[in-house]
Amino acid sequence: MNPDRFLNEYRIKTKISRLNPSTYKEFLNYPTATVSDAMRGRNTMSQDIKSVWSPVPHLVGSAVTVSASLGDELLILKAIEMAEPGDVIVVAGNAKPYTAYWGGIMSTMAKARGIKGLVTDGMIRDLSECEQLQFPIWATGVTPIGPKTDVPPGELNLPISIGQVIVHPGDLVVADSDGVVVVPQHMLEDISKAVKARLKIEDEWIKEIHATDQMILKDKIDDLLSKRTVTYLD
Repeated sequence: MNPDRFLNEYRIKTKISRLNPSTYKEFLNYPTATVSDAMRGRNTMSQDIKSVWSPVPHLVGSAVTVSASLGDELLILKAIEMAEPGDVIVVAGNAKPYTAYWGGIMSTMAKARGIKGLVTDGMIRDLSECEQLQFPIWATGVTPIGPKTDVPPGELNLPISIGQVIVHPGDLVVADSDGVVVVPQHMLEDISKAVKARLKIEDEWIKEIHATDQMILKDKIDDLLSKRTVTYLD
C-alpha cells in the first residue's frame, strides 16, 4: 500500500443498536411539528432538506448513517446492502450539493430490501422514477449530474452532522411535509410522553376554538403585553 494514502480512507461499522419497531410505532401518528415542539426545536433539520415529491409520505425508522465525499455513492451502496427492513438511510455530504448521491436504481434496490426512505443534505436524480416507485426521499434538490464512485474519505454507521443535527446510527428519524426530526434512542420514551401531552393540549385548544369562537391564550397574551411598553394605534 502506498504510505501516502489515508490511514482510513473508509470506515464502516458493521453492527449498530437499533430500536425495536414496537417501541416507536406511536411515532407513526406523530407529526414532525409536534415532535419538534416536544424537543423544544432541537434535532430538527434545516428547512432546505425537504421531500422531493408529493403527496409527502410519513416516514419513521432507525437511522443508518453515511458520511460521504462530494457525490461519492460507494458507502451509500454499501449502506443499502447492510441496512435492515425499516431502516432509513441518512447521508451527510458536508459539501455544496451540486452532484447527485442517489437515483432511481438505488431507490429500486432500497425499496426491494425494505428500506423506508432516504434523508440527505445532497441532491438526487431520476425524480420521476423515484416518485413512481413511491420511495420517500428528503433532499436539498434534484440534478441530472450522476454520482461518482470511490472518492474517499467516508464513513458508514458512525455519527454524522446533517442539517445542523447530529445523528447517531439507530436514532429514530421522523419526516413528513414539514421536514425531518431526529429523536436520540435514549430520549424516545420521554419524547413520546411529551408529544402525547402536547397533542392533548392542542386537541383541547381546537375544541375550545370551535365551542367559543374566541382566541385561545388571550389572557396569557394580554398579561405578557401588560408587562411591556405598548402603544396601541387607531
